[in-house]
Amino acid sequence: MPDIRLEQKLSLKQVLTPQLIQSLQLLQIPKLELETELRAELEQNPVLDIVEEDPIPADERTTEDDLDRDLDDWDKFADGLNLYGTQLPENDPDVEEIAPYFGVSNEETLSSHLLSQLCITVKSPRLYDIGEFIIGNLDERGFLPLSDEELRNELIANDIIEDPTPEEIAHAVTIIQSFSPSGVAAHDLRESFLIQLADKGKEGTVAWKIVHDHFQQITTRNVPQLADILGVPVPEAEEAMHVLAMLSFSPGADFAVGTSGRIDPDLIIEKVQGRWIVRYNGAGIPELKINNAYRSMLKHRESLDTDTKRFLSKKLNSAQWWIKALNQRKDTMVRTMRAILHHQFAFFEQGPSNLLPLKMEEIAEEVDVHPATISRVVRDKYVQTPFGVYPLRHFFGGGLATETGEDIATENVKRLIENLIEEEDSAKPLADQKITENLNERGIQIARRTVAKYREEMGIPTARMRKKRRK
Repeated sequence: MPDIRLEQKLSLKQVLTPQLIQSLQLLQIPKLELETELRAELEQNPVLDIVEEDPIPADERTTEDDLDRDLDDWDKFADGLNLYGTQLPENDPDVEEIAPYFGVSNEETLSSHLLSQLCITVKSPRLYDIGEFIIGNLDERGFLPLSDEELRNELIANDIIEDPTPEEIAHAVTIIQSFSPSGVAAHDLRESFLIQLADKGKEGTVAWKIVHDHFQQITTRNVPQLADILGVPVPEAEEAMHVLAMLSFSPGADFAVGTSGRIDPDLIIEKVQGRWIVRYNGAGIPELKINNAYRSMLKHRESLDTDTKRFLSKKLNSAQWWIKALNQRKDTMVRTMRAILHHQFAFFEQGPSNLLPLKMEEIAEEVDVHPATISRVVRDKYVQTPFGVYPLRHFFGGGLATETGEDIATENVKRLIENLIEEEDSAKPLADQKITENLNERGIQIARRTVAKYREEMGIPTARMRKKRRK
């Protein structure tokens, strides 16, 4: 029988406070969501806006002396604020506010679209946190690049929830896969097609069987062979292929920023007198200051009763958190963008084709934060550059080796593939092997399956599906 006993053990453990968790959440939300959150705070916190009655239950555990000390500290904090309650670093020419950028898009992002459905569907706080994390990790096409096990590891590593079970994660993924647009949150194109077919009520049909059992055969477009394998007439197989052709290769594409769409960038990079400047775009985010009436109450707090002091203390603490959190968010975003500028200098000097491989760990080390923080910073954030508006995630990615020993960014390889396909003869489109050979001739070491993977990620069909007959 095992020896059961009690013993004490000393250990070091990093614990995230509720305030820090809130700050991290504030850091990762997009600008439009931040505006909504801030306006909600302004509506319910009179210290940041107008005086309004909001009775607060008395807390018997807080003494009047404690409240007086708290308000003394707040008096010093309020005196140290400028007119708008901001605390910008002095004499820093690289950080400055800019005039409002009138390029706000009314188009809903994929993230906000899915989060609105998540709010309605999920009531469990744990399940909501998992779902929110999943949505935040979807790529531009709306696919989920992480496995359930990788999701669990990331949830634990980032202290989002305690000990998530595989069943909880699988359940959350299934819920999000039921949202619109159809096919979202799939791990790959095959799974996305199956979800789209099921949503159309075509589960079990010939089209569904082709995807489920013979997905690789789709690329050959050999309809008679498929018909023979499935044991159905050729016309029925042709109709099934027509159904598949109507499915979306990129469920999230309708929410991507197109050439006609405009967004409100979080950051702006421009060259001024030969020097690259990182500017923070604070347009649209209400400026915070402490209400004058409450400043007056703070100065004459000796005449206030205990309940009023308690109310004032609670609201001032909330106001202080918002002021500090917004400043921290701004500072972290600017420092992150400066680090990106340093590592991707060739991109800004010579153009988008000079993007280099870059890992978030490199930026995290330079900014002196955890890589998970950088992941939050770049999520759903945009920067305006001389070459257009880009998501911050655009500047991160792996690379491929070249004959010279240098690496070339994945995005640049994708761009080369896209250019080759755009210039091809539509009557004789380039097969993946031909594209591979072309890239190899340019000194880029890449395999055919990698070309096929990148082509699918860009939503480009196979050569057979691109083929067009000459008239």
